[in-house]
Amino acid sequence: MKEQWLKQGYAHFAKSGPAKLSINQIGKEIGASRSSFYHHFGDIPFFIDELLAAHWEICQEFDKVAQKNCKKLIPDLYRELAKHPVPLQFHIQLFRHRTRPSFNYLFLKSYESSSKAFALKLFANYLKLNLPQKDVYKLWLTLGEAWYSRLDPEDLSAENLQHQGEEVLKAIAFFMDSDLFTRLKNKV
Repeated sequence: MKEQWLKQGYAHFAKSGPAKLSINQIGKEIGASRSSFYHHFGDIPFFIDELLAAHWEICQEFDKVAQKNCKKLIPDLYRELAKHPVPLQFHIQLFRHRTRPSFNYLFLKSYESSSKAFALKLFANYLKLNLPQKDVYKLWLTLGEAWYSRLDPEDLSAENLQHQGEEVLKAIAFFMDSDLFTRLKNKV
C-alpha cells in the first residue's frame, strides 16, 4: 500500500504541486483510508520527503538512460525528456517552488548530476565552448533556469521542449558575444 501512496502522490505533486496535495483525494483514488496514510508516513511533510527521495532515484535512472541515448544536445536531450512527462512535471514543480530549501536543493542537485553525467558535455559541444568547466556550468545552469521558467506543463512534447531550449540557447549565444560577457568573464 505504501508504494501506491507514493506512486499516486508523485503524480499529484507533479500535476498540482505541494499546496494541492490532497491525502483524501489520493486515498480515494487508490482505495485507502487516511489511517493507512498516517500508518505509512505519519504526516504530510514526511510524505513529501519520501516523494522527493523517489524523485531523486528517478533522476538518477534518467541520467543513466540519457547518458546512453543522448549523443547530441539537439534533438536527443529533448526527445529523451519528452519520454518522461511526469518526472519532468515534478521537476517543474520543484523549480516553481524553489523558495522551499529542500525543493531548491533537489532541483540543483539533480541538475548538477545530469550535468556531470552527460548534459554539460553536450552543451559545450553544441556551442563549441572553450571555457573553464565552472563557467560552462554557470551558462548551462542559466539555460536550465530560463528553460524551466518557459515550460508549459501541459505541453511537454519533444518539439516544444526543443523549441524552448533553442530560444534560450540563442539568447545565451547572443550574451556570450556581448561586451558584457567579456567584461564579466575577465573580472572573475
